[in-house]
Amino acid sequence: MDIAWSVAGGIIGFVAGLLLRSKVFRLSVAYGEPDRTTCARCDAPIAGRFRCRQCHGWYGAPLVLELVTAAVLALLLGRFAGLADAAAYAFVGALGVALAAIDLAVQRLPNQLTLPLYPGLLGLFGISALTEGDPDKLLRAAAGGVVLGGCYLVLALASRGQLGIGDVKLAGGLGIALGWLGWPTLLAGASFGFLLMSVVSLALLLVRRVTLQQSLSFGPFMLGGALIAVLAAG
Repeated sequence: MDIAWSVAGGIIGFVAGLLLRSKVFRLSVAYGEPDRTTCARCDAPIAGRFRCRQCHGWYGAPLVLELVTAAVLALLLGRFAGLADAAAYAFVGALGVALAAIDLAVQRLPNQLTLPLYPGLLGLFGISALTEGDPDKLLRAAAGGVVLGGCYLVLALASRGQLGIGDVKLAGGLGIALGWLGWPTLLAGASFGFLLMSVVSLALLLVRRVTLQQSLSFGPFMLGGALIAVLAAG
């Protein structure tokens, strides 16, 4: 872990969180509802990146998105210090925090943030493949997206609503990021997501914060599992 790159990642992540704040606020609505267009406090039209220009209230909980994004990018840039693929992991890390925030709030993974993962990651990894002279890694990353997305599609069809199509789209994007590092990393990232979900669900059941009839947002666990696998990859 490179300290200088971690510090740089923290700064970049904080700025990215600020820039994504209004987007997260707009998209944090239930499935099928239109995006938010006004401040929740004063009904003024949304203007500005992170605070309402009329009542000066924050769009969402102050600084939480920024600090979490800073922490994630500090870990990722420290891990990929100076490597060509650092940009790709910073990209998926920033969007991943935004997606997790929305999924926790309204159990939704909107297309506006899941679909850009595909061209963004393939483009950035394509640059890395050219830089490293290793096109096989790009092919493996693309295959990883197809494999993990396909597996989640099968699970979504079999689960009868327990997994949503948003989870499937996110899985395809994460499959690209995990597949770039190798098939063992992809398998580990997918497995860690289910493991995290099981541990947290059991803990919440024991303290009676949820019931067996309630469903938890799976997106944050998918993202958390992928982050652990990426950081642990050799």
